[in-house]
Amino acid sequence: MQTQSNDLNTLTNGAKILGESVIPGASLLMDGQFISGAAHAAVGIFARIAMGPLAVALVCADSFSKSVTDKFLWDHVKDGIEARKQAKAAKAAEQTEAQAG
Repeated sequence: MQTQSNDLNTLTNGAKILGESVIPGASLLMDGQFISGAAHAAVGIFARIAMGPLAVALVCADSFSKSVTDKFLWDHVKDGIEARKQAKAAKAAEQTEAQAG
């Protein structure tokens, strides 16, 4: 049963990626998040006109990320920065403890 769920999830995500290649925001539209999907589509179209394909790819990645993980791309970046800060603080505390002990 778990394999069927994983297979369906993989197919769904594949369809979302294909949709994003056609119109930014497609992943969110497929999830029924029409306002957010339409906003991503509008921003994606503007990005294509004003800034080119790299900007559109970023909008598409943000839409896919929000659809699949329920986090915007920026949230993933912030989480990574926070994790790095915490790891650095833990390492510094470990070194301080080793020097004191």
